[in-house]
Amino acid sequence: MKKCHKVLFLDVDGVLNNGSWAMEMFERGVRIFRDGLLYGPSLAQLWRIIDETGADIVVSSSWRLDPEAYDNLREWLAKYGMAIRDQTPHTGGDRGEDITAWFNQNPERYRYVILDDDGDMGRHLKHLVRTEFNTGLTEEKADECVRRLGRR
Repeated sequence: MKKCHKVLFLDVDGVLNNGSWAMEMFERGVRIFRDGLLYGPSLAQLWRIIDETGADIVVSSSWRLDPEAYDNLREWLAKYGMAIRDQTPHTGGDRGEDITAWFNQNPERYRYVILDDDGDMGRHLKHLVRTEFNTGLTEEKADECVRRLGRR
């Protein structure tokens, strides 16, 4: 039987940062979106997902389209012992179309989840673990990812 690879398609805004934290930081004079800051507790939950499942990270976030933001994301993930495997191509359509294009370029067997605060996943919607923009990636959502991907 062929091995089934595990992939986590990763969004950033509303997943690795969140609106509530952004407002709190803004009141302190820090603009997290402009400065590319990520929320430590959400990064820790992402690390747990990757550690427990062995999934590869494929970036589907718009951060992949901005070289500075993408480098910033790579640096943040590296601080937490994680690496990016790949990124989805930009098709000009919705995220679901970008994910389909990635699968077309990577024709293996996959078990996957999409971690995003938006629902524009098209035919991949059943694989979405949807976060809330104001809370980002929580322990509960991380648990759901682990359940769906399966442990190592």
